[in-house]
Amino acid sequence: MKAWAKQNGTLQQIEVPVPTPGTDQVLVRVAATSLNRGEIRTVARAADGVIPGWDIAGTVETAARNGKGPAKGARVAAMVSAGAWAEFVCVPAAQAAVVPDSVDLAVAATLPIAGLTIVRAFDVAGSLLGKSFLVTGGSGGVGQFAIQLGVHAGAIVTAISSRKPQHDALKKLGAHGVVESIDHAAGPFDLILESVGGASLASAIARVARGGTVVTIGNSSEQDTTFNARTLYGKGGASIYGLLIFEEVDSQRVGARELERLLAMVANGTLIAPIDVRRTWTELPSVLTDLERSAYSGKAVLTFDR
Repeated sequence: MKAWAKQNGTLQQIEVPVPTPGTDQVLVRVAATSLNRGEIRTVARAADGVIPGWDIAGTVETAARNGKGPAKGARVAAMVSAGAWAEFVCVPAAQAAVVPDSVDLAVAATLPIAGLTIVRAFDVAGSLLGKSFLVTGGSGGVGQFAIQLGVHAGAIVTAISSRKPQHDALKKLGAHGVVESIDHAAGPFDLILESVGGASLASAIARVARGGTVVTIGNSSEQDTTFNARTLYGKGGASIYGLLIFEEVDSQRVGARELERLLAMVANGTLIAPIDVRRTWTELPSVLTDLERSAYSGKAVLTFDR
């Protein structure tokens, strides 16, 4: 099979054997994959021979030998810790979510990492009904999903986006307010979904409400965060939660059941996938470069032409 792998320090398209699934795994023929900002660092740090990639959607080629999970021919979406940038990938059967017939597989591929991250963040925060919710990186794929899901949960959503021309579009998704910088977000906020790190995370901590939660899901700034502990004094048990979605899935705090709920929302029109770029799988390196320099907002999806 064809795969994008790290070879001699760069991403190269190579031929490798089709992987053999374990007893509790399904073999998926990949139809689409979506890119995530965290994959930029993963590729940079990967050893030679590693096939990167996290989000996939496709068709079950071989069902799990233990008889569990989706059957051969089922359309599925899932996240994997590596291997998504290939024609075939092995997925734990329990983590493969069945995709409704009406949902395009390219759309389904945008949901595993981004969608499950938001669902788990909401679990950590508790009920958002009538609560204030701040989303950093509002123009990104995670941010646009978070705005929609926050509104669906009954929250009053404020989004942060440095892309001023996109502010109206984010309001159409349901954001009550959109600001260019966290310094312009008055607060306090009951939940803050923070992905920038550095000074942005410190500002988020200063803006969390009494008893509220800051969920940090990334550090796109690549900067350390320094804050005065007094910032949290008097906030009635406000907390900071570091969310790594792979650990959350491995610990079974979130998984295929929640992903299927998100896919059902897409099927009934309640949730819109923010796809900004659609390319073929052969264009992966150039699209990844565009992601690194923030050349587009929303999600980028790569499809396999066969």
